[in-house]
Amino acid sequence: MNIGIFPCQGRCNVSMMTKTVAQFFVDDEIIRVLPNLSLLLDNESGVNEKYIALNGCPATCASKEFESVKIKPHEEIIMTKDFDPKNNEKYEELLNIDEEVYLVQEVIDRLLGSSDEA
Repeated sequence: MNIGIFPCQGRCNVSMMTKTVAQFFVDDEIIRVLPNLSLLLDNESGVNEKYIALNGCPATCASKEFESVKIKPHEEIIMTKDFDPKNNEKYEELLNIDEEVYLVQEVIDRLLGSSDEA
């Protein structure tokens, strides 16, 4: 099983953080970052793939993109939900994002674990 992570596509600093966090997980064999969702509609590479909508803030733009192409992600993460969405200054230099990386790792581990049970 593979995992496709679709980070928020916005231009704010929180959205930039989701893209940076997503890149921590790319390994070319199991996990890939999806540049857009139209690729999922055009090819069948996603047949054995689970998807994560990696939202930067409660606006859930990544999840809304999934809705627009009528695909339901297997997991949805709101990165700033637990890390104070008003504290945008934290993401200006994208330093000290270990907690955010760990949050995504937990979801990936859960998805990979669920494929073992299937």
